[in-house]
Amino acid sequence: MSTQHFQTRFKTLLQREWMQHHKGWLIAMLALPLIALLALPFGGVQIGEAKDLPPTESVGAIMAATMLAVWGITLLMTGFSLPGLARRDHQDRSIEFWLSLPASHSESLIATLFMHTIFVLVLALGVGLCVGVVMALAITLKLGGFVVWTQVSWYQLVLPALAVLARMVLGTVLFTLWMAPIFMSFMVAAAWLKRWGVPAVVTAVVTVGVILHKVYLNPIVWTLLAEQVQGAGSAFFDAMHLIGEEEAAKIEIRGVADVLNWAGQDAAAALAQTASPHFVGGLVVAAICFGLLILHRRNSH
Repeated sequence: MSTQHFQTRFKTLLQREWMQHHKGWLIAMLALPLIALLALPFGGVQIGEAKDLPPTESVGAIMAATMLAVWGITLLMTGFSLPGLARRDHQDRSIEFWLSLPASHSESLIATLFMHTIFVLVLALGVGLCVGVVMALAITLKLGGFVVWTQVSWYQLVLPALAVLARMVLGTVLFTLWMAPIFMSFMVAAAWLKRWGVPAVVTAVVTVGVILHKVYLNPIVWTLLAEQVQGAGSAFFDAMHLIGEEEAAKIEIRGVADVLNWAGQDAAAALAQTASPHFVGGLVVAAICFGLLILHRRNSH
């Protein structure tokens, strides 16, 4: 019975976050693609190397680029909004809401973090893929007319698109875990120091990093930050580091089997990278920050 009650409470917390933020999320995801589609008839189209690909591969490249663009915009939006969530709970009486369920501080915080990190970023991938299909249709129509549509093997794009989507969904989860110590530090600082929290953290990190690097010749702060960010980036996409390497190190993706093979191998490489002291240490820091957030909420309510 207690498990059922927990599931009901947690679902209610998730629904509340969705009802409160879904319009803003969808607007942020759709605004730029819609503007691009509206401007398409009046301007030129620059798709880089994709224009030299066969029609099917070109459409796939446009879909992937659109999906990444929507995901990136959503990441920026959530990155700016996360630190303010700690103060929001006091300003809009969120704490009173979840205590009335009754739900614990940890349950409410987990629900908030899940919706504003993993959920919204995975949603962005799905929206980006759907918008990417429309964008690909519009761009190919502008560049080659209806004749190009008949040259595209649309059914051959289904499995590769789903494979890339699945790889990026896994990548989003791992990306969030890699970046957890950074955004959790900002959230803790914003909770305890309010509007001065984020500037205080940035100032402290930069000051300590510069002193250690310039005075003691120890760039440990920059090294740790670089490892965390690089780990997050490769966890999301290209864990095998094929992009930008020598031609001999690249794999040729020419068919469905190649894409599926790449997605599986890259996902395995991303998971293998979690056996890193930087990843584990980051989770420890994130857990400490989570505890400090819970402590702050208990003390302030």
